Parts: sequence; C-alpha cells; structure tokens
Amino acid sequence: MDSTTPASGREEPIPVNRFALFSETLLAGLLVLVLSIPLVTIPAAYAAGIAHLERHLSGRDDSVRGLWGTFRSALPGSWKLGITTAAAAVVVVLNLLLATAGQLPGSSVVLPATVVLAAAGAILLLRTAAAWSDFAGGQAPGRGWPSALAAAKALSVRDWTGSLLLAAALFAAVVFVWMLAALFVVVPGTLVLAAAAVKMRAARA
Repeated sequence: MDSTTPASGREEPIPVNRFALFSETLLAGLLVLVLSIPLVTIPAAYAAGIAHLERHLSGRDDSVRGLWGTFRSALPGSWKLGITTAAAAVVVVLNLLLATAGQLPGSSVVLPATVVLAAAGAILLLRTAAAWSDFAGGQAPGRGWPSALAAAKALSVRDWTGSLLLAAALFAAVVFVWMLAALFVVVPGTLVLAAAAVKMRAARA
C-alpha cells in the first residue's frame, strides 16, 4: 500500500494501492478506447476517463456505471470539439502517411511541423478534458466545454512543466505502439492517468 505525497499544509492523502491503480487505469483506458471509436466522442470519452481516475484516487465512486454517467454528461456541448478533433486526427494521419511515403511536397518541413502541431493539439485536448469536470457542475449542460477549453489554454502555458510531462506521456505512447502495435489498447489508459496526475499536481502546487 502506498500513498501520494502530501503537499505542505494539506490534508493527509488517501492511501493508493499501486496494483489497484494499475488495474483501474487499464479498465478506464479500455472503456475510453471503446467510447472513442466514433472519433467525435473523443473529448467526452477522455473527460469521463480522467474524472473516473480522479474519483478512484480520492476514494470516491469509481464504478463503471459512474464512468458511463460522466460520459453521457460530457457529451452535450462536446460535439464541436469532437468534430474538430476527428478532422485534425484524419489530417495528421494523412500527412504522416504521405510524408513518410515521399508523396507530399516539402515533406522535410511538413513532417516535423505536423508532429509538433499534433503533440500540441493532443496536450490541449487532454488539458481540456481534464478541466471539464471543474466547470460541468456550475453551468448549464454543454456550457462547461468552452470554459474548460479557455482554462486549458491558459494552464498549458502557465504550467509548462505539466505540459512537458504530457508530451513525455504522448512520446511514451508512440514508442509503445511502435514497439508492438497491439499495445495501442493501453495508450488511452496511460494518457488518462497522465492527464489526471498532471491535473492533481497542478492543484497541489
């Protein structure tokens, strides 16, 4: 049994069992992966997964029913961001395929630019999904997303260390899939855990 490190002047943290956290991360990741299949539901799926792990780490309800309920609550208002995410994902994949095949003019510039923009977009998406639960309760259904996006933009710059940690998590996820394609099933879980951890770290700062 382990505990997270308490911040100065804060309450003692709830003990966290590492094996239980590992299992919960895998479960949440698989559920997020399934919920993300339509692509346009990616923001809501990750918001639900991150909130689920936050509840697990704080000793609150971490049932699958709770994750599903959070996902349903996150869907209203997420469609614009979801469509943008899906379109951006398609463009990034096409650019990478064409650039690596040498079929894209200026691929020596387009390839690294695409990678950088994709990483920045993924970090902003994870930050937004993590922030959604902070605004969902106090506003009309669907209005939490614009506030979460605005907060994520500001936090991505202000908490640049956390953004670098998320970039490292994204890099690790790419390496996992590069080593063994079947490991793509664990990628959502690792990203959800990273986003939840970075959010909790920022709150303790």
